Amino acid sequence: MRVSAIGDVIKVWVWALGSLVVGLWLTPVTYNGGKALSELSATKDFNGVVNKVAAWSGAAGLEDFFKVCWPLAALIALFPLIEWLRLGGCSGGRGPWGIRLPHIAASGDEAGQAVRPNRWGLLQALTGFLMTFGIFVLIGYMMVKAGSFRWDADGMAWRRELLFDIGWTLALAAVIEVFFRCVVLGIFLRAMKFSAAIALAALMFGGIRFILSGFGNAETFDGETMSAVHLTGVIFGGGNLAERLVIVFLPWFAFGCVLGWARWRTASVWFPAGLLMGWLLAERLFSKATNPVELPDRAAGYLSSGSVQTGIIPLIGVLAVGGLVHLITHGYRHGRTACD
Repeated sequence: MRVSAIGDVIKVWVWALGSLVVGLWLTPVTYNGGKALSELSATKDFNGVVNKVAAWSGAAGLEDFFKVCWPLAALIALFPLIEWLRLGGCSGGRGPWGIRLPHIAASGDEAGQAVRPNRWGLLQALTGFLMTFGIFVLIGYMMVKAGSFRWDADGMAWRRELLFDIGWTLALAAVIEVFFRCVVLGIFLRAMKFSAAIALAALMFGGIRFILSGFGNAETFDGETMSAVHLTGVIFGGGNLAERLVIVFLPWFAFGCVLGWARWRTASVWFPAGLLMGWLLAERLFSKATNPVELPDRAAGYLSSGSVQTGIIPLIGVLAVGGLVHLITHGYRHGRTACD
């Protein structure tokens, strides 16, 4: 391992944790400000933009404000991070947006692994999409039959804004994969073996979803009197911490490992982007088409937990996807296909 490469890994984690702290600190502040603006707009007319913000603030909860504050803090801190990492200052290969990436593709090598041009990219993305979308729609259907979900009374709800849902998940999957599997994993691969790098990137990937799941505990508290310290304690020290680790974190961490494996085997983000899009779209459409059933048995709650992305059954689906990814990419050797 190179000292500079390990330093880059530390810098990424400092950025991630620092923006998390800022986001948690800003959330109660903006929550109270938003609620005050909403109340004020009921008696005084503002311009169109302010009225829309006030209307959104009136209906939004702590999680909604956090989803704005944390990404905003991360985006602002991203610019000094880029300068701190000295991205683009190397003569090695370049990935999307000119981000410096090494040109040597070899596991455990100090130079990491480059993201290579991929003539089969669209086909790989389509294959990944069909795999995860098909598997998790099937899992959702089985959970409906098992009684964990029931179909929504409006049978056409999933069709509404279908094109928007497809476009949104496509854009979101592309941004997430370029960031996590291209930039973050690319940095980690320069400092450690590929298995450790994939696991560390998956830890960050699953950790984000785990943190968001903690806001369910905050619903029982008065958001207007909640401080940043109290909010942090509720998210990370809630009584259902072990349950959330099993139900939420494990499936997302495992899927992050599958995405990292797909990126490393193909030296491309096309395949993992397709996998992620299918996973996200299946969840989005399934949540619109069904309603979760409250299960009295706690063990049954571990098997499926209100989503096709959380629970032990979805975790089994993730492992199945991982097995298929391994089989499909068996002809790849660190970015070189059998046809090269």
